[in-house]
Amino acid sequence: MRLLRSASICLLLATAFAASAQSRVHWALVLPFQIQNDSSGANMPQRMATEFYSGFKAALDSVKYSGDPITLDIYDFDETMGRILSVQADGLTLTQSPAEFMQSQVGQNLRYVVGPFRAEDSEALALYADPSTYVINPVSRDVNVSGLPQLIASAPKRYLESESLGRLAARDFGNRPNSRTVLFDLGDKNSQLQRRAFFKGFSQFGGDSSQVQIWDGRPNANLVERVGRDDLISTRFVLLDDKVLSAARILQGLRQRPSSQTEFWTVSNTVNSPSLDAFLLLRQPIVWVQTDRLEFASYDAVDEQLYRALGDSKSRWAWLGYDTALMLLVNEPGRYTGPRRSYDWGSEPQSGAYNKAVELYRYDPKLGVNSVPIPLLL
Repeated sequence: MRLLRSASICLLLATAFAASAQSRVHWALVLPFQIQNDSSGANMPQRMATEFYSGFKAALDSVKYSGDPITLDIYDFDETMGRILSVQADGLTLTQSPAEFMQSQVGQNLRYVVGPFRAEDSEALALYADPSTYVINPVSRDVNVSGLPQLIASAPKRYLESESLGRLAARDFGNRPNSRTVLFDLGDKNSQLQRRAFFKGFSQFGGDSSQVQIWDGRPNANLVERVGRDDLISTRFVLLDDKVLSAARILQGLRQRPSSQTEFWTVSNTVNSPSLDAFLLLRQPIVWVQTDRLEFASYDAVDEQLYRALGDSKSRWAWLGYDTALMLLVNEPGRYTGPRRSYDWGSEPQSGAYNKAVELYRYDPKLGVNSVPIPLLL
């Protein structure tokens, strides 16, 4: 069953990523540039869209590509009205609904539509897409590809990080049955959803949810005293939220525990926070998960290209645009590792493709940072 499902995923992506047999293909960027005139008549494009475009274009201009020539078409997207804007030969602006836009592209050899940024807007375009056209949402983590075979969600789903940590915790508990897992509840809806995803991953890998202890993780919950209690039980303390104040109180408590019996598990925003004391954070082993690749900042050649295009190569959106274009150019239907993200595609019957790749890392004071294999479901 697993082999059949993997084969169907590869077939779906191979079809989506196949180059057109015609002499020239069109790619379209449909982004919320929101070009408007202020009182001085100057254009005010939205920074996120323009930087994404600059990175996307830099990849197309710099990467050696052996496929059919590509024409990149640019469209403005009005997020308020949900309509696509394009300037006609007579200088007038044409506004189209998603259905009208897709209908106008029939016979134009349109291979990819990248954008818009919001999930519902990409879903609306994919609903009317021709079987040879694929809509790629590069940003939203809430895209629903169900029933939309022409839709590709390249950003990993929301709460996938928590689910991955749950699977890892179940495997770790199986290897160390005398250890325990403490999961913090921060008392809000997001914390509840994060815990639900963690338990989903924990049970998927054979874990018993009753083996996980839930502690009040709010800053006023006397965290320092409770966490710091020296019970000599090997414990993985799991914080799924990036609430800095709670993280600081937890780390203060961990300082009182033997580091050899203590692990801090969390998400990348916590690890990367400049507000946390590095001495406290790095005292004990840390396990964290992230959707961006750890190594992307070391791509010096790409950095230089983006600098030439933007004057600022550290733009998150330019990197993401470059990464998205590179992913489409490489055309790997199974799994592809880009500068910014990894892409590991999943799919359901009669639905589009979604990215289920995350990165797991472990820091050890003696061994440094190393990647951790994600437990695979049987």
